[in-house]
Amino acid sequence: MFLSKKLSERESHWSVSEKECYAIVSMLEKLPPYVWGRRFHLQTDHAALQWLHTVKDNNKKLLRWSLALQDFDFEIQYISGASNKVADALSCESFPESTG
Repeated sequence: MFLSKKLSERESHWSVSEKECYAIVSMLEKLPPYVWGRRFHLQTDHAALQWLHTVKDNNKKLLRWSLALQDFDFEIQYISGASNKVADALSCESFPESTG
């Protein structure tokens, strides 16, 4: 499943790790009926998210999100960007801007 959300002005200034983690949190807020009580795999091209289950960062936002995600049973799988062409194809940045 693929979901999309436009970031607010404030959110657009977050670090890449914060944005990627926020994407997971936002997705899981919308999909509890589908994933609650089930083990699932979350695939990402952002390798830094693999530490999410063991976060010991000083970033309170990431720590708070990591705690919120502990209710879910999932594994984060890193897929390099070169191998993750489906996600790139769905990205708005992959499409040329409309001229009309």
